[in-house]
Amino acid sequence: MKGVDPIDLKGKQRLAFLDSLRGLAAAYVVIYHMALIPQPQLLLPRWIETFTLMGGTGVTLFFIVSAFSLYYTMPLRQAGGAPLKAFYLHRFLRIAPLFYFMLVVTVLRDTWVFDNHHSLQGVMASALFVFNFFPLRQEGIVWAGWTIGVEMIFYAAFPLIYARVRNLYSGVAMVLAMLLLWYLILAVLDLMALPAGWRESIEQWSVFRHLPIFAAGGLLYFWYARLDPADPERQSKGTMMLVAGVFTFLALIRGWLPNLLGMPYYLQGVAYGLIFAGLAQAPWRLLVNRFTAFLGKISYSLYLMHPPVVLLLVPVYRWIYAGQHSATLSFLACTALTFSIMLPLAWLGYRFIELPGIRLGRALEERWWKRPAAQAAVVRR
Repeated sequence: MKGVDPIDLKGKQRLAFLDSLRGLAAAYVVIYHMALIPQPQLLLPRWIETFTLMGGTGVTLFFIVSAFSLYYTMPLRQAGGAPLKAFYLHRFLRIAPLFYFMLVVTVLRDTWVFDNHHSLQGVMASALFVFNFFPLRQEGIVWAGWTIGVEMIFYAAFPLIYARVRNLYSGVAMVLAMLLLWYLILAVLDLMALPAGWRESIEQWSVFRHLPIFAAGGLLYFWYARLDPADPERQSKGTMMLVAGVFTFLALIRGWLPNLLGMPYYLQGVAYGLIFAGLAQAPWRLLVNRFTAFLGKISYSLYLMHPPVVLLLVPVYRWIYAGQHSATLSFLACTALTFSIMLPLAWLGYRFIELPGIRLGRALEERWWKRPAAQAAVVRR
């Protein structure tokens, strides 16, 4: 495959390491929120405290995997009769059903439990996936749902990006261009008198802040497409990259890295990009296995459904900590409890909300576009 145009890849084979990375990213975010949602936050063991408090970076890995996956599967959409329509149909029905379910749950919970009434404008912005464009609303209504606002905007733009960014070199240019665009936006913000809180909201949540990370995922696709499956050194190269990624992440945690990219956030992309590249070539069984692949399958439900569950468990966490003198045992017990509840719940979300949406997308594409295309081909003959 070395030197082959990556656009020729058909993306039919499911990549186990990709599912595992999704699952590990989701699990990392769950542990992070388990520690932080209780106020004051849970007392963390010193040996894992810094690592746990970096759990929000799991979202960075999500974004990288998401962009790679879009490039990897786009040829399947193009094989149909209406590739652009099929792409948007599949993306919407993959994301919207669970998000809408959680939006309804959140609005009802906030109204009945917290006496917090969301405005119609806010609900509509969430329902239309445009809330990222509105400062102070960019976090969204659904807890942890800010990432969906970012992802859906990227999905909307992706067919244009896919048409223009076609090889490794344009992939590099895309990463650099998105970095320059973000720093240009920050420079313009410096010249503007913004309402209170707007700048902070934009700097933290704006889709433009995260576009370089998505671009990095696309760049990894073009790199992956050029790999030689017969390379005898592939395993050792992967191990080297994986270890380099772990070291980079550790260096980032410890503050050892110079701020070459303007903000530490983008160094997360470097660390996770190396880990991604490592597992793509050397899928260590410790990280890529049936359990982490299962986590990947249910990762969307695990991610979007866990915050309210963690909130409900806060009194139980407090009880566990009160009965233990060891922060390590308490932390591990809380982690075990959280996942013992969340894994079955996330599977139910996947089985009864996500999967029907996925199947509906396939059925509608087959009915609306593939069959008419096949009939047209018969007529032309």
